[in-house]
Amino acid sequence: MADAVNPDYYENGPFECILLAEQYSFNVGNMIKYVWRHKDKGHPKEDLQKALWYAQRAKANGESFAAYPWHADSCLTDYIRSPYDWVTLIHLKANATIGVEHDFWDSMAEAHDENVIHSLRQLLKETE
Repeated sequence: MADAVNPDYYENGPFECILLAEQYSFNVGNMIKYVWRHKDKGHPKEDLQKALWYAQRAKANGESFAAYPWHADSCLTDYIRSPYDWVTLIHLKANATIGVEHDFWDSMAEAHDENVIHSLRQLLKETE
């Protein structure tokens, strides 16, 4: 029986997607989620279109493509520092990928919004 809370397509890398995505703004975190799963859920083009939409929205809102140094924990009344260094996690993910997807993760490590969006467009072209 599949786990509806922790589906396999979010565990397809060197660590779970949530460990990285929760360290970002809502829009950037969702972009990460859609790129993460695009090969495994069965709808790569749709997932990458959603990722691009969230990336463009984040850029339009002036959101950083770097992780927040702190994030809220619903079980606590304070903010906590993630025990997982986002740059290390992104490099682990980049090293587990090749081609344009690798370029995407490298751009995320640099928090370079234009390169991230360019890589997403290139990934989308690969689905056509």
